[in-house]
Amino acid sequence: MDETVCTFCGIEMKNKDLAYGISRGSMDESCCGFRIDEDSDWNVYCPECMNEIDKVLADYKRARGK
Repeated sequence: MDETVCTFCGIEMKNKDLAYGISRGSMDESCCGFRIDEDSDWNVYCPECMNEIDKVLADYKRARGK
């Protein structure tokens, strides 16, 4: 397996490590949900960075009043 690192902090992620991935795509009724664009790269995050990203998004939503 090629080396995979967290997009945010750069820590190396090993086989079977918990990870989160974000990619671009679109909503598609024919596949009952989200279809990933095949030419879109994945951004991979370690759990610690994903928790920080979740906090930032929650703060942003609160600040916007949504």
